[in-house]
Amino acid sequence: MNLKRIKTFMMVIDHRSFSVVANLLNISQPAVSKQIKTLEAELGINLVHRDTAEPTEAGKIVYQKGKKFLYDWDMLVEECRRLQGELSGVIKIGASTVPGTYMVPSLLRKFLNLHPSVDIQLTIHESGEITDLLKDGSIDVGFVGSEPTSDELISHIIKKDHFLLIGPKDSEGINDITTLRDLPFIFRSEKSGTWQGVEKNLQALGISTSELRCIARVKTTEAVISMVEAELGYSVVSSIAATQAMKQNRIKIIQQLPSDRNFYLTYLHSKQLHPAIVSLVALSNPDHD
Repeated sequence: MNLKRIKTFMMVIDHRSFSVVANLLNISQPAVSKQIKTLEAELGINLVHRDTAEPTEAGKIVYQKGKKFLYDWDMLVEECRRLQGELSGVIKIGASTVPGTYMVPSLLRKFLNLHPSVDIQLTIHESGEITDLLKDGSIDVGFVGSEPTSDELISHIIKKDHFLLIGPKDSEGINDITTLRDLPFIFRSEKSGTWQGVEKNLQALGISTSELRCIARVKTTEAVISMVEAELGYSVVSSIAATQAMKQNRIKIIQQLPSDRNFYLTYLHSKQLHPAIVSLVALSNPDHD
């Protein structure tokens, strides 16, 4: 039985869409349909209702059996990798913008010093996208600024952080936080782990983001800082990013928000023996020398 067909079938069931899976796999929708049809022909039964992408009764059984089958296969692959000795091959890493910009590069330098034969593929995404990418196999490990909630994932805290209100470098201090409602504000995208943390922090101060005067919504922390530096408004960002920008005299740190946040390294349970991931977990441990 072809592993690719099983994975494609399970992705269709997870996303309830042939077109979404085609985009994720970077293949045509007819190619996705062909893989499903071939799997159905092998098993001699229909697995998916084509109009809704819902599983048939047989599809539900194949989906559950497929999860166990793929888990066992991944464990076998990782066991064989461990027996190879020196690490090699490719590890695919996905990171949200703050860890991807300010944390992961130095970690990967340490990793490659230990394992020079490993090829790394790093891509940057919103925190909210990382879970799906891990589940569909697009990445092996993720670095995010909000804790994933899926039972299929293992997550480790790799760094603690907090949020800082920032403004243009010549801006005045803010004594009353509620005056933020009257100031221009730069938002991050809703799938951003940073922005989700910002919303919770402002709510704790009695401010809803819906009350703020949003002048722009951007995808990266660096874009936020650049807009604040250009005196377009105010925002809240990670202390890691804000501290660096302040040292460069780009922005002014106005106030620390009350709640802390964590950054996480996360991966599927089925990959917990992956030698490269084991090494990354060890290197990213806050207590690691």
